[in-house]
Amino acid sequence: MKKFIIVGSAGSPPDVIEILKIDEKLRIPVIVCLHFTGSVMETFAQHIANETAHDVEVVQKCTSLDAKVYLPEGEKDIAFVNNEILTVHKSQSKVHPSISVLFESMKKCDPRDFVVVVLGGLGDDGKEHVRELWKNGARFIVQKNPKFKYLPENISEALEEHCEKMEVEKIRELLLTLNRS
Repeated sequence: MKKFIIVGSAGSPPDVIEILKIDEKLRIPVIVCLHFTGSVMETFAQHIANETAHDVEVVQKCTSLDAKVYLPEGEKDIAFVNNEILTVHKSQSKVHPSISVLFESMKKCDPRDFVVVVLGGLGDDGKEHVRELWKNGARFIVQKNPKFKYLPENISEALEEHCEKMEVEKIRELLLTLNRS
């Protein structure tokens, strides 16, 4: 089963909403890992549900994947237990949820199942894992012309440009195509 992973930081929430507005019910899981203060995560989950009409789940314990949007509980990192199960645990990093923790957990799954979208943001969270994930078959899409370019540029550089660059509208079209396949 394909999994659509969206990661980002500052400036990304409006882009997440735009990407998820595909006007049809999800048939694949979408995992969202954006740097947020803990108190905002549940509010953002509700905002996604209201704006897109998708089922959204805030992960609080081991959770079997289904065709919906998943976000971690506030102040927790989201991670794969295996190809079909997500979990969360208290974040040990200075930013949370940690993209590095998510990417590291993806290594124990089949990377060919992952389409990873890197939206705008600050820093380089996750970059130490992307090359290995790409080499093992994960597909990386980096936002073209983001409001905050540091995170996408750092990920792109770590991938040695082995990624696709797309505007938000094209990323939405990709999600729609994957959802229909």
